[in-house]
Amino acid sequence: MSKRMALLITAATPQAAYAPWMMAATAAAMGFECKLFYAFSGLDLLRASPRIHGEFMALPGTMPEPLVLRSMCIEQGVTLVACSASLAAQGLTQDDVLPGVELSGMASWLAFAAGAEIQLNFG
Repeated sequence: MSKRMALLITAATPQAAYAPWMMAATAAAMGFECKLFYAFSGLDLLRASPRIHGEFMALPGTMPEPLVLRSMCIEQGVTLVACSASLAAQGLTQDDVLPGVELSGMASWLAFAAGAEIQLNFG
């Protein structure tokens, strides 16, 4: 059984976009099973064109663009999960997020996170 990493993303700030995607891409490359659970305004990061609330100031050429990081995660098998209750509360549907994003409730998320070696929250 592989090691697990469970990340909860509840905001769409630059830090809540870059850090989880960078960590998940790295962990997946190291053989971790990674699930990123998006709730509340974090759902904005699962749109085809993510809505990042604020600016991230990095030196040019030091970090990949957000969409590159997200694509790296998807290519490496990182599971992106949208909170079904948060989607409904915001009047959104699965059509409002990327294809392949799973919908799940909090109980399913907690069952995965309870067995994860790494559990972090980004909000």
